[in-house]
Amino acid sequence: MELRPITLPLGADRTIRAVLGVPRSTTMAAILVLAHGSNNNMDSPLIAGLHEKLARQGLVTVRFNFPYAEEGRKRPDPDATLEGVYRLVLEYVAELDEFKGLELYLGGKSMGARLAAQLVAREVGASGLVFLGYPLHPPGKPERLRDQPLYQLPCPTLFIEGARDPFCRLDLLGEVLGRMPVRSDVHVIPKGGHSYEHNGGALPPELLAEITRVILGWMESL
Repeated sequence: MELRPITLPLGADRTIRAVLGVPRSTTMAAILVLAHGSNNNMDSPLIAGLHEKLARQGLVTVRFNFPYAEEGRKRPDPDATLEGVYRLVLEYVAELDEFKGLELYLGGKSMGARLAAQLVAREVGASGLVFLGYPLHPPGKPERLRDQPLYQLPCPTLFIEGARDPFCRLDLLGEVLGRMPVRSDVHVIPKGGHSYEHNGGALPPELLAEITRVILGWMESL
């Protein structure tokens, strides 16, 4: 498995970094692009660890930084900027001759999942969406649902949610899934928080293996 660093230009003097995970043997006829969450970057343990494990199992993977993360800023860029960068990464992927013909899957962690949903709901073609902790509502504000793009999706979705995620009450997610027009599957991490952490601790290593199995099994079932 090869981790291939990439630099993509944003303008005259701005760039972002990305990493392409190239399997030694491609066993899945697909490529998955993962976007990070608002409080981390592409090197977070969840994104980086999952990116590498999926590639080792034969799935081409891509992770990348949004501009604010690349430049060391804490506040995320406006959605229009974030979506534009996500599109830039997808355009780069589409031009890779060695991966022509692979089905495209989009996903991400929290904010990255929301952006993927917004893009696919409006304009970007995809074979499926992988949501790692979809931020269905702000913590303590379940009435402020971020559900509208989900009802406009044209492709299957996989939600991997922590049972104790303050951003996603599972009963509300169940109601949303019942109104979605596409196949939508949920895998719940017992006792897991927003980043699947347990009791405020770090992400257990065995969970990365579990999430990898869930994603690959779901793709194979489509």
